[in-house]
Formats: sequence, C-alpha cells, structure tokens
Amino acid sequence: MRRILFYVRHAVKNLRHSGHWTTFAVFCVAAGVATVVALRSLGLAINDSLITNLRQVNHGDINVSAIVSYGPFAGTLQRGDYEVQVMSKNTVDFMRNWAAGHNAVISAYALVSNIRFTPFNQTSTGAPQFASSFLIDPKTYEMSGAVVALDPAGVRLKDLFTGDHDVVMSKNLADAQHLKVGDKVRVSNSDEPFILRGIVATETESSINNILASFFGFAYFDIAQATTLQLNPNPNTISIVMPDGATGDEISQAADELIAMTRFRDVNATPWLLKRNQEIADLIGRFIVTMGLGAMLIGGVGIMNTMLVLVGRRTLEIAALKTFGLKGRQIAALFMAEAFLLGVMGSILGVIAGIGLSGAVNVFGETFLQQKLPWRFHPEAVVYGVILGMVVTLVFGVLPVLMASNVRPAIVLRPNETHIPRASLFQMLIALAAVVVVLGIVAGQIIGPVVDTVFSKMAHPPSPTLVGIALVAVTLLILAVLTGLMWLIVWLIGRLPTFGQVDLRLALRNLSSRRVRTATTLLALASGMFALSAITYFGLGAREIIRFQFAQTLGGNVMMFPLVPRQLAQPVVKTLLSTQNSVQYDTLLNINLGRLTAVDGKTIKLVGKFKNFPLSILTRDTDNPALNSGPLLAGRDLTADDRGKDVIVLVQQNAIGGLVQGFESLDELGIEVGTKVQLQLNGRNSHTFEVVGIVGTASRFTPGLANAYIPPDVLGLNAGYQINVVQVQPEQMDTFLTNISKFPLVFAVDVSFIDGLLKRLIDQLAAIPTVVGILSLLAAAVIMANTVSLTMLERRQQIGVLKVLGLSRRRVLRVVLLENIVIGLLGGVIGIGLSSLGVSVLTLIGIGVGIPLPSDATVITVGLVAASVIIAIVATLLSARVAIGETVAKILHYE
Repeated sequence: MRRILFYVRHAVKNLRHSGHWTTFAVFCVAAGVATVVALRSLGLAINDSLITNLRQVNHGDINVSAIVSYGPFAGTLQRGDYEVQVMSKNTVDFMRNWAAGHNAVISAYALVSNIRFTPFNQTSTGAPQFASSFLIDPKTYEMSGAVVALDPAGVRLKDLFTGDHDVVMSKNLADAQHLKVGDKVRVSNSDEPFILRGIVATETESSINNILASFFGFAYFDIAQATTLQLNPNPNTISIVMPDGATGDEISQAADELIAMTRFRDVNATPWLLKRNQEIADLIGRFIVTMGLGAMLIGGVGIMNTMLVLVGRRTLEIAALKTFGLKGRQIAALFMAEAFLLGVMGSILGVIAGIGLSGAVNVFGETFLQQKLPWRFHPEAVVYGVILGMVVTLVFGVLPVLMASNVRPAIVLRPNETHIPRASLFQMLIALAAVVVVLGIVAGQIIGPVVDTVFSKMAHPPSPTLVGIALVAVTLLILAVLTGLMWLIVWLIGRLPTFGQVDLRLALRNLSSRRVRTATTLLALASGMFALSAITYFGLGAREIIRFQFAQTLGGNVMMFPLVPRQLAQPVVKTLLSTQNSVQYDTLLNINLGRLTAVDGKTIKLVGKFKNFPLSILTRDTDNPALNSGPLLAGRDLTADDRGKDVIVLVQQNAIGGLVQGFESLDELGIEVGTKVQLQLNGRNSHTFEVVGIVGTASRFTPGLANAYIPPDVLGLNAGYQINVVQVQPEQMDTFLTNISKFPLVFAVDVSFIDGLLKRLIDQLAAIPTVVGILSLLAAAVIMANTVSLTMLERRQQIGVLKVLGLSRRRVLRVVLLENIVIGLLGGVIGIGLSSLGVSVLTLIGIGVGIPLPSDATVITVGLVAASVIIAIVATLLSARVAIGETVAKILHYE
C-alpha cells in the first residue's frame, strides 16, 4: 500500500510540474470520452423513443391494412370509384363483430397519398405541397391516445372538426405553406376551399413508421368529406385497441388470428413492433458507438505522444531514480500511474462535456429517426465512456512505459548527452499486441450481436471477440498505411522552395522535424474533413445523376401517373393536357418485358449451353425532338418514320448486366447492326426485329433505363405499364400542377419533388455520420493543440536561441502559426480532395462525366477549408503562447 501511495504521489507531482502539457493530454482523453458518452446517450435516446408510445405509433394495439406498400413509406394513390385497396362494408362490419367478441374497440380510417395543398389565393398560385392525408372519424380516431393541437393550444383533435370543409395540418406542412389557423386551403380534387381549423405537432404521425409524414407533413380530414374530395369513402386501415390489461401474448395471439383469416394485406401488433424496434435500436446504438471509437483512438494517440515526449525529457530523472534502487518495473509503475491519473481526469472531464453535448447530438438523431428524442441522463453512457477512456489511456500508455523502463542509470554520469530511450522490437510487439487484443475485446463486445446475426446460419460461427480483434488489427494496419502516406506528404512539403521567405523556411523545417507526429495529426484532421465533405458531395452527386437521367433520357420535368384503368388512361391524360397551354412536349413511356430467344433465326448458344435472356423494353411515343436512347455506338437511333416498323435499338451490355447475364458484349451473341433478333414479348408472342442501332449508357458501369427501344404502334405489342412524361415551361410549373391536381384520377410529380425526396433521404441517412464527423473533427482539433504544445516543449531551446538572435515574440508566434496553418490547409485539402475523387468516380459511373465539385457544394467547400485553417490557428494560439511568452533566461536555464 505504501508503494502504491508513492507511485501516486510521484505521478501527481510530475503531472503538476508539467501542468500545461498535462492539460492538453487530459483534453485528448476528454475529447474521446465526450464523443463516446454523447453518442452512447444518443443510442439510448433512440432506444427510448423507439420502444415507448408504440400504441400511438401503431394507432392501436393491432393495425390491419388493405394497402400494398405498408411500412415507412406507406401510402396509396386513391383512385376513387376504381380504388381496390380499400375495405368493403362487409369487412368493416366483420371487424366490428370480431372486436365486440374480444372486448376491443376499433377505428377505421383511410391513408391517402395523392392530395396536395396550396394556400387559397384568387390572384396567384403557389407550389402545391404533397402530404400524407388521413381521412378519419374524429369521434373514434383518438382511442389510442389523445391528439392535442398546438394551435389553438390544448384543443383535442375531435373538437376541431365542425362538420364542414375542415382540415387539420401538421406544423411542418403549415409552415411550408405559410398557413395559419383560419386560412383557406386549396385542396387537390376539389374546387371548394377548406378551412384550416388546427395545427398539430409533426411528431403526432411522423416516425420511423411514417417517414413521408416526417418529410412532407400530413393532414387530417373528416372521412365524411371523401365524396367532396372525389375519393373512395371506404377505409383502408383499421386500428384495434384491446381491453385494458391485455398482455403482449394476448395481443400477439389476436393478431395471429386476424392473419389466419387472410382478409388483410398487412397486420401489425405492438409486441411485434416492440421486438423489431428493440433490434433496430440496439443495432443503431452499436453502430453509432463503433463510429465514435475513432475519436477515442485519436485521444489515445494524444496520450501516447504526450508520454513519449515527457519520457524523453525526463531521462535524467528516471536514471537518477534507478541509481537510488528503483527497478525497471517500478519505473514502469510510476509512469503507468501517470497514465492512470490522466485517464481518470480525462474521463471525468469527458463525461461532463459528453453530457453537455448529448442534447445537441440528439438533434442529429431526430433528423435520422424523424421523431422526437426526449433528453434524459443516461448512467450507462457515463459508465461506458469512463471504462473506454481508462482502457484506451492505459493501453496507449504501454509503449511509453516500456521506453521509460529502458533508461539506463549511466546517463547520470553523462547528463549533457542527449539520450532518447527506445523500446526493443520485442517490447514494441508486446505493446502492439496489447492494443490489438484489448481494443479487439472491446470491439467484439460492441459488435457481438451483429456478428451473431450475420453468421447465424454457419455451423460454427466465429467468436465475436476474434472478429473484433481481427477488425482492430485490420483497422490499425490501414491507419499505419495512411500515416505512412501522410508522412510522405509531410516530407515532400518540407522540401518545397520558400523563395527566400525566412519565416516560411523555418515553418517548413519545423513541420518535418517530427514527421510521424505531424502525420498522425494530419491524418486526424483529414479524416474529419473527409467525413463531413463526403456526406455532402456524394449526396449532391447522386442528385446530379437523377437530374441528368430526367433531362437526357426521359425528356421532361413532370411525370404523370394515370389512376384509372389502362384502357381509359391515355384518353383521359390527352384530354387533360389539351387544356394546358404550358406543355411543350409530351412523351408516353410504355414499359414491357421480353426475352431474347434467337439471333438471325438461330438459338443463342453461350459457353456450350443454349440460353435466352430477359430484356426490359421501352417504347416512347413522343413529340420531343431532343429525346434519344443513349450515346450511339453503331447504326442509328429510332426516328418518327420508324413508327409501326419491326426495328429495334439495343443497349450495349454494361458491367452489372454482364455479371448477371453472363456475357459482356452483344458481339458475343452475334448481334450487330442489321441482325435479326427474335423476342418473346410478355411471355407469349414471338416477334422478329431488325437491329438498326446499338447505343451505350452514360458509362460502362451504369445500367440504362431499358435494354431495348422499339417504336410505337408495333403490331403484337401489348400495352404495358404506362407513364406520361411532359416538359412544362418552368415558369408555369406551379399553375400546371395546381390545375392537374383538381382532377383526382391523374397524379403528377415534378422532378423537383423527386430531387427533394432524394435530398431529404440523404440528409436523414447522413445525420449520424455528420455528427460523428463533427465530433471526430473536434477530437482532431484537440490532438492538434496537444501536438503544438508538445512541439513547443521540445523546441524551448530553439525558441530561446531565436529570441537571443533578435526575433520578437510576435515573429516566433508567426512562424509557429504559419507551420500549423500549412497543416490545417493540408488536412482540409486532402480530406476534401478524397471526397472530390470519390464523387468524380460516382458521377463518371452515373452520367459518363466526372464532376469533382458538385454545383451546389462551392460554399460548403470554402467553409470546410476555412474551418480547417481556423482550427489550426485556434489550436496554435491556445497551446503555443505559453511557451513563446517565457523569458529567454528561463528557457535557457531550463535547458
């Protein structure tokens, strides 16, 4: 016990003596712990949100639906009298009798997706806003939980409806349309204005179960208004609330009973939701913490760098202690005590910071989950962070401890000789093995359930611990390679010409004096910048590809989906378009499926086997002269003169198709311009076409919209799935959509809607990586400040000499600032450059042209580079001013 107290007292004394550098070392640990605590708290908050209030999310204990696409993107384009995804009166009556027999109550309602909203204004037309709509019975809908309005505050949903043309909106929908209670609202399918009677919280319906309501908002209508809206008055969903006290098993049993009746397309019960959401929450929580371990590793590197420098500075002290009889293991215990204290202080500070950050981090979690995350204190997150902080600190302190134990007592006799202790190869391998094994065990515990799920079908699944160790080993190997690349960059930068600039020459020389440490700092900064820029760049790149496909291949900016039976669709659409003066071009897309069965009358033989290949066939009846089938490789494209002729344009095989179908080029099948190919259309009739052209796709890796193009009016080709694509004058877009929305049997979507949906999905999916990137960048800023602080400690003699030679304090600070601005600028450029390279490859694959900087990313790029430089400046000012401000006599005396 006395020996332990000696170790602790000596460690406290040394840490206090090196107070400035100890502070930054503590910050390194604290940054990692704060990240882990904040992210673990986020994971637990997600868990709380997903497993609470499930009855309201499910609109009851059991929910049965007639909708085909039920789930997060549930919805149906209501077709009025033609609608089939509804429940008949007999089904509703049956459910009432079933509920009465089980002492349950039900509420029937309809979820509708083809209603749009605009402010009712006689002088101007705004952009119609798509939203999910619930046609409800106000008297029964709230049986699973009260819905209380935000405005008028405190009023129940059932009390907002007056029996007239009423609508109640979510806050995000009302805000998007700049509506307030009492305003008139133009609703699609009707010329009658509806009155906005109330505004409810967005999270009332928005959740992981209804993402569209989160994105675009929702509205409630009295189901009695279905006829006014030209919609089918029958419900498509029924909510069931079991009697109070019903257990999870009883609810599940009742839901299984309903499934066995095969009356419904989907049946969901709260016990099933609970199990599913618990699995999702656990998976998300583990994923989040795993992503946050990078910040913890950055903190560990900071601890190791600090202890390595302090060991190098205290070799004489260590040698003296050994001459007094302390053995190597006792010296190791002294430094391990210092690492332990650093871990304790860093963990305490990190826990406090992490709890403070968790509230802000929850905002990103709400974006990802699309529902509210109530904040509360999570003791588990604190324990998680402290344990990880202590483990990482002690593990990364192993190498400095081993180096300290190697100091020889003979140094006392040669105090003026520089001696940097080194660990032996065997000791370095021990230290590396300790890092891999300990962190691998931790990682194995985090990803254990994921490993069990992935390898559940294997007879002998691998141990999660072994998988964790392997992952850590591979990660460290990758980090070592990346650090080596950064080392090379630092070496090259140090040899750049300075054109006679003394300050720049000093900065570049200092930059390359400790290349490994500078390389690790550069890697941390570049990683954070890459994470933040990649999220933005890849999202914008994907949107560029979507816009290109619509502009070049589909030939329009509005897609129209007829909701009437196929035989009535085109006459209805043509009549409707004839009344719109803003339409420039109209294209009818007819999509069919076929099989390529023969070439020039011969059965296709490939690799010794007779084969046929599935094809998607697109017919375009258009008046758009700019429309094409793709980049022309041979022959010609289809023309207006080809109408009704048995000619075809084939799309050259792409890389993905080659893997699926087993051939890389049409040449392998003997197909060229002039070849006669035989297709079996829609699984029935065979038809022979002459190949008049072969086109490519935007790139070798991009699949086309179809495998083949044939002209309209070809005999024997049945009408497949049809979509109208029209080009509308951009300035008339809002008026066009509003006019179309009055007709209930045609649903029109402009390209900006699809682009907006894609943007919101990208923003949602990127929320967690973004917050992890921000926290990792903060950790990188701390390690940069720590690196500058350690550099100043090592250069005290150099600073003293420069001051003796006449350099002012401001001039010395300028050199240090210049040095670290170069690091910050390099980190930003490297991170953003890698993102640019990635998005260039993405757009090259998608549209055939590499776009290194998406058109909307300029401001973000400048902001990230500026942030990187600012981080470098702030880190330098915080950590270098103390050393630079000391007097020359004190510095040289210390040395």
